[in-house]
Amino acid sequence: MDLNRILQTQEIRNYVETCLDLDLSFRTRKRNTVYARAVYFKLCKEYTKLSLADIGASVNVDHATVLHGIKNVFPVVIEYDGYLRDVYQDYKFSNKHEPENIFENYSRLLRENIELRTEIKNVKEGIMDRRFIDLYNDIPKSKKEDVYTKLDAIVKVAKVFHEKDTVQS
Repeated sequence: MDLNRILQTQEIRNYVETCLDLDLSFRTRKRNTVYARAVYFKLCKEYTKLSLADIGASVNVDHATVLHGIKNVFPVVIEYDGYLRDVYQDYKFSNKHEPENIFENYSRLLRENIELRTEIKNVKEGIMDRRFIDLYNDIPKSKKEDVYTKLDAIVKVAKVFHEKDTVQS
């Protein structure tokens, strides 16, 4: 095991032990400890490249116990124990384990937000454009020039009022 993996495993262990106020390496079959170990095993498997034997060795159990915890106990924990589910998800979404991703995620979300706002604006403008086109097409041909003249006057007046409001602000 390299130092980075050991430190990451220790970070996960400290996190779980602190949240649950227990010692994961304490030899017991009590449900709260078994469930806590299952969360620890799952987090280690997801965030380190350690073997099952190395993960187990960090809390004095063998690889079969780790495998059983991940495959059989962890799904039960996630489904029925809300607090342990929160502990697991809080670690997953905290980005503590990958600090460089915080800025990348923030930047990506900002770009997506700007793109979505632009898309919404374009859709709204497209809807308005379509409504005006539909209205214009409903006007009889003999009246279109008259409507255009009146609409042009309305737009000019609206611009004057808009400029007046902008200067006063």
